[in-house]
Amino acid sequence: MKSVLVETDRLFMRPLKMSDLKVVCRLDMDPDVRSFFPEGALSEGQVEREMQRNVGEWERWGYGIFAVFEQETGHFIGRVGFARLDTGVVEFGYLILKEHWGKGYATEATQAILEWGFDNTELECVIGFAPMEHLASRRVLEKVGMVFTHTDFYQNIECGFYEIRKQ
Repeated sequence: MKSVLVETDRLFMRPLKMSDLKVVCRLDMDPDVRSFFPEGALSEGQVEREMQRNVGEWERWGYGIFAVFEQETGHFIGRVGFARLDTGVVEFGYLILKEHWGKGYATEATQAILEWGFDNTELECVIGFAPMEHLASRRVLEKVGMVFTHTDFYQNIECGFYEIRKQ
């Protein structure tokens, strides 16, 4: 796989690696960060299995989940990127450490990675979804140009579904 680096004024993002396990555990094992996920916080074993799947997607599809870092400090702040669902549809998502909430990082990272995906892969359409009551996450999807398409239930939680198409 070729080296991939996506940069914004405040962030840089590169493909997730298994060596990121410790910092990703801090993210995915936090009950506040995962409060809108039906399964809640994950165990270290669950995080490791998810990361193995995510790293494998880079090899298989040429895209996947990015680790997100602050430009100024080099500190890990979250993850953002693409996951191919069993249906072949590509979902977009992100998680940011709670000490970095409210700084606009989710929107900044999302915009940059969506642009990278449409410019550097065969992706034509990407979906995103969030629980109806998770207004902050739904607002990020809207700010980056995703269009609300419908509501549906995901694991017994009513979610708003969005999509964005390659321009």
